[in-house]
Amino acid sequence: MTRVTQGLARWAIAATALVAVGAAEAAPATPPAAKDETVAPAAAAADTSADKPAATPAGKDGDAIGEMIGDADPAAAMDGPALDGTKPARGSAEDRDAAYAAYQHGLYLAALGFATIRAKEGDPASQTLIGLLYEDGLGVPRDRAKAASWYRIAADNGDMEAAFLLGLMLADGRGVPVDRAAAAKLFEQAAAKGHVAATYNLGLMHLDGKEFPRDPKKAADYFEKAAEDGNPDAQYALALAFDSGEGRPADEHRASFWFGRAARGGHTAAQVEYGIRLFQGRGLEVDERGAAAWLEKAAAAGNPVAMNRLARLYANGRGVPADAAKAVAWHLVARARGIPDAWLDAFTANQPSTVRIAAIDRADWWVWW
Repeated sequence: MTRVTQGLARWAIAATALVAVGAAEAAPATPPAAKDETVAPAAAAADTSADKPAATPAGKDGDAIGEMIGDADPAAAMDGPALDGTKPARGSAEDRDAAYAAYQHGLYLAALGFATIRAKEGDPASQTLIGLLYEDGLGVPRDRAKAASWYRIAADNGDMEAAFLLGLMLADGRGVPVDRAAAAKLFEQAAAKGHVAATYNLGLMHLDGKEFPRDPKKAADYFEKAAEDGNPDAQYALALAFDSGEGRPADEHRASFWFGRAARGGHTAAQVEYGIRLFQGRGLEVDERGAAAWLEKAAAAGNPVAMNRLARLYANGRGVPADAAKAVAWHLVARARGIPDAWLDAFTANQPSTVRIAAIDRADWWVWW
């Protein structure tokens, strides 16, 4: 079972709101399919810009249309800064082991039985698996204290996954007293063995300046290592470093490159930022169709900033065919989720009743979701 909480929107927010992820039980086994097929991103995956840098980045248009897709409000675009809490994926090479094979197929009591035999023989992977079963309450009553105990045994036996998972529990106080200094040491232990999410979390801690002296450059070094290993949260954080000039020299092209990498990895806030940059031509060639596709993808994932910017595009026919009903629908949903827009309020008021009714019908599912 994997749960990755996407986080970190801007340095100031990340420095004050660093928290650990919760347990994996909050993630649905099967995500619900989007009902409104008109918002499915048709071209997001086939971005034609390929992160091509513009020779001279274009500025904003200077009129209402140019301003309609300005930079995202960090607090609204973010999903909540958090330590990366990736759990081991089912279907790994360890599935050859009987315990992991049973775990993979949902036979949790059988997995516990096989793992207990192996754990008594000193196998750290089996000890970690027992911790997972107790932490998530799979086949046994949830017992986070017992999970932490098994993670500690496995970590002492050299298992980097156990060190990482115990670090998360210590950082958040789940099953154990909060001890972020101990969590940091465990993340260092896991990162030294190549654990990507632990490396990213160390970056956050060096940025936060509580467990370590605040060091944006060192934080960016950790982000870069994890970003190169494919972690979308780290890619987004590294993009922010290049965008802000904190921890890395300010560089619009590199910022856009890493926003694009994170966007392709499914990071919703990065998709918003990347779409805006494509529209504005910041570090990239202007691509309004690509911008609209990325914003539509993020809007369909529930990001209210993307919904607002997409509404403006539909209202003005930029990057997408003009569609007043879609514009009003996305505006209504974004507004219900805390993104007001006086310009779109006026646009909506000027539409005929047939358009407003169609928009309300379209928006109704999103508003009440």
